[in-house]
Amino acid sequence: MAIAIHKAEQDWEHRDAAAEGLHLAALVDASNDAIVSTDADGMVTTWNRAAEELYGYTREEIVGRSLGVLCPETKLGEQMALLHAVAEGAVSIEFDTQRLHKDGSLLDVSVTDSRIMEDGVLSGFCAVTREIGARVRSRALLQERLRIGANDLARSRAETLHGLALAAEYRDYDTSLHTERVGRASAEVAAALGLSTSLAGLVGEAAPLHDVGKIGIPDSILLKPGKLSTTEFEAMKQHTVLGSALLAGSDGELLRLAGQIALTHHERWDGGGYPTGLAGDAIPIAGRIVAVVDAVDAMTHDRPYKTASTVAEARSEISRCSGSHFDPRVVRAFQTTLSDQYFELLTAS
Repeated sequence: MAIAIHKAEQDWEHRDAAAEGLHLAALVDASNDAIVSTDADGMVTTWNRAAEELYGYTREEIVGRSLGVLCPETKLGEQMALLHAVAEGAVSIEFDTQRLHKDGSLLDVSVTDSRIMEDGVLSGFCAVTREIGARVRSRALLQERLRIGANDLARSRAETLHGLALAAEYRDYDTSLHTERVGRASAEVAAALGLSTSLAGLVGEAAPLHDVGKIGIPDSILLKPGKLSTTEFEAMKQHTVLGSALLAGSDGELLRLAGQIALTHHERWDGGGYPTGLAGDAIPIAGRIVAVVDAVDAMTHDRPYKTASTVAEARSEISRCSGSHFDPRVVRAFQTTLSDQYFELLTAS
């Protein structure tokens, strides 16, 4: 009698286990997520309906094949590393990646890998996968909008600061052409020095902002017809620091370079310049270029405290100061690149 009861209990347990297994299988098959299990060698053992819909393979086509068939070649190493981490003890790992459809197209997916243990021994892996193409596209669209917004903001800020530079220039020169001339000539010299086309163009765009800090210099100093006193000259020097401060804090390459030029275009090759006394190659190349171009443009145009020099006189003075005030390489590039006719055209405009 006891044996019969025991056998009946076993039969009930088997039936309960079978019923539970069928119930779990039904739940797995009804899931909206692709659920795939493999043995310890990575061979597919189960494959639900969502997996069929996501990947395009039927159960009959995929069971018994390696899970690697779903991985793009570029993701195989990633998959192996993640499965190794799971096998070594990670309960589960969730990550965004890409998988292959049966037709060869790429799928953007989120995958959660976990291990299957039987009697304390690793018997396989389970991968729950969800298609996230819409999320990836939305993320890419948001990133593009943020990039465009950042560029628009940087462009708007550059335009505002350029307006300030022109305002400062009108106070000093009664014309807006100084910034244009310095920008054009600086780009030419930068190219002659071997800077890349893109960087030379950037120098040309940034150079016009070199004197933006003059917006903060009092008229009594900026427009003084005679020589500045020591105190006044110290105040005038601050336009480099003010300009750099106005241009600081931007992620944009243009404004960063413009800030660098504003701060360093009055440094000297021999270390005798301002505001920090940099010397030689410690002075950024863009600052060294604008130092030469700005000096020639200033010499060849009237200022409140002096009359204009000729182009020939300005060229001679630049050569005389090569190696002391100016970088000799920049002077050579300037002298050989900008012909008298070209520079006379600039100075006449």
